[in-house]
Amino acid sequence: MVRLGKGLLLLLWVLLAAVPQVRGGELIGLFGEENVGTAAGQFLRIPVGARAVALGNAYSSLAIDGSAPFWNAAGIVRTPGRKNFFFSHSAYAADINLDYLAFHLRRQNFAYGLTMGVLRSGDILRTDEFHQEGTGQYFNANQFFVGATLARAMTDRFSVGGSVKYYQENLDEYQIKSLLADIGILYYLGLGDTRIGFSVRNFGGDLQPGGTPPALPDGYVPSTEFQSFAAPTVGSFGVSRTWGLSRNISLLTTADFVHPSDYKESFRTGGELGLNRMLFLRVGYETSRIEGGLSAGFGVQLNRKQMQLRIDYAYSDQGTFGTIHHISVDLSPLARRKDPDAWRRGRR
Repeated sequence: MVRLGKGLLLLLWVLLAAVPQVRGGELIGLFGEENVGTAAGQFLRIPVGARAVALGNAYSSLAIDGSAPFWNAAGIVRTPGRKNFFFSHSAYAADINLDYLAFHLRRQNFAYGLTMGVLRSGDILRTDEFHQEGTGQYFNANQFFVGATLARAMTDRFSVGGSVKYYQENLDEYQIKSLLADIGILYYLGLGDTRIGFSVRNFGGDLQPGGTPPALPDGYVPSTEFQSFAAPTVGSFGVSRTWGLSRNISLLTTADFVHPSDYKESFRTGGELGLNRMLFLRVGYETSRIEGGLSAGFGVQLNRKQMQLRIDYAYSDQGTFGTIHHISVDLSPLARRKDPDAWRRGRR
């Protein structure tokens, strides 16, 4: 009970520390729907990991795999293996691709990791008011981030974590550079594997392109700098649990309440049917979307020679943008069990 009390006090302290004011405004506005279109860096919100996507992005309490640095930094100290390698690829519309890499190392009570995400637009045909079919020239709109994550297990049930990441957006000859941060909390209730997760991602200062704005036609007042926009901050609170239906069949249920800074709140939920701890069938749904919201997928997990390998696939309905395909690979070398009789054989 003492350990639980300390954990709850630390949880309260982290929650209070997570709500500083940024330029006189709240970290997450109370009325996100009224702020639609006011945040930049939307690339940082594109989900990674096919398993998370298939479960409707309800992943703040489930992130104890290679995608944990993205969803909830506290999860990297709860992964099955001491080391974890993770790769995710998403093929979006208009030949836009998102790749995400992560590596983390877990010790007994703490863990740290490195992440990188890249969005590649491909070549975009340049147009203007006189050449609406294209000028024959091309430009790119690429974005990337690199980050570092640190997490600590405060008790056997309670862990906290945080990330710092450098974000850069390249739009033709203009650039946006910023330093952003995440925080996360993960708590096991002690009822089976029931756990709750809380995370705040992408909070920091405003994002503003560098350089000088292009010249304007006569009659317009030129500006000396570009307009700045808020960071794409989002808060999530979720709960999940696995239910044993039989010896070889399990059902995982998960739900998240999500509060973005520039859009109305949404409710996300998903389910995963596990067969013999090897094949997993998933479906999820996200509310408050104008179009789409349904997702589904499957995964295969193999345990071979102290190595856990999981390959996941998911598709998500994006309405007018069509169906988006996601694939990810999660690799965890498992700790070898010590042979209690090894010392006897060593003496022979």
